[in-house]
Amino acid sequence: MSAKSLLACAALSILAAACAHAPTPDVPAVPVVRETPPVGMVGDAADDPAIWVAANAADSRVIGTQKKGGYFVYDLAGAIVQEVALGLPNNVDLAEGFAWADGAAPIVAASDRADNTIPLFRFNTAAGKMETTPRARVATGFAEVYGVCVGTRGADTILVATSKIGEVKAWRLAAAGAGVNAEVIASYALGSIAEGCVIDGAANAYYVGQELRGVWRVALDDATGAQRVLVDEVGKGRLIADVEGVTLWEGADGGGYIVVSVQGWSIFNVYDRAAPNAFRGAFRVGPGPGGDAVTGTDGIAVSSANLGADFPRGLIVVQDDVNSDPDATQNFKYASWADVAKALGLD
Repeated sequence: MSAKSLLACAALSILAAACAHAPTPDVPAVPVVRETPPVGMVGDAADDPAIWVAANAADSRVIGTQKKGGYFVYDLAGAIVQEVALGLPNNVDLAEGFAWADGAAPIVAASDRADNTIPLFRFNTAAGKMETTPRARVATGFAEVYGVCVGTRGADTILVATSKIGEVKAWRLAAAGAGVNAEVIASYALGSIAEGCVIDGAANAYYVGQELRGVWRVALDDATGAQRVLVDEVGKGRLIADVEGVTLWEGADGGGYIVVSVQGWSIFNVYDRAAPNAFRGAFRVGPGPGGDAVTGTDGIAVSSANLGADFPRGLIVVQDDVNSDPDATQNFKYASWADVAKALGLD
């Protein structure tokens, strides 16, 4: 890293420290409906979830990373249906309809710090499980890969990854025999640590959380990131460090919301999906009949699908840094988007 970059990071760190003393905002709470078992590894272990929606809603799944050694696949009750011990995955995401050589199926992408690649897995929809061996690995060239997101734009499947020093790369993915070909379509640097991201292919955009700076919106065809727009900024009253998970609740006709984990306050900010991404409010999660209150969240995922009586307007899954009552290692908590919409008066 250059001396200029080091000075920039130092300045951002001072700003983040100052913001950490800002009073926690008074925001509504939505109850925890379900929780997963503790991941079993002490310390910072659970990190990021992804949601797969099945044709039969009750068969839907949540994939969660255990970044000290693998993946868990959970059902909607929070029970474990699969454990995959592999690598050191940080973030995980899923996109539907990838044209694998052996037939279309969801693609699962993760950021693996064991070798700083993005392993790509085929998700078996009949079994509701992910394959245990990746079909391909995308070399990032990062010293430490952090975040990852995958999505579709028309017929294209797009992959985005971030790094611990703020590098961002994007690839166009295509099946290549039994594997996957990855063509770089964007590469640039933000200047300090970046992690959470989400792709909104219908809007030709993706969003990146720069932990000490804020939330960026970037066009998928912006190869250098030069035209990126800062949606919200740390220190302006609605964000403090760290800005962590970023996800998308997709409504009809381009409507919906961007949801961001504000780790320093243990709250979640909601912005309009449509530019200029107006702020719509914030909420916290828990406690509730399904578990204790959520604190210090890293990764988040949301679906707008009707997933049954408990989640009629969709499901939001969040990592819980301090899993208490009783005290245990980290896990994931489920909440209902219907409760979020009611609390914030969303359409």
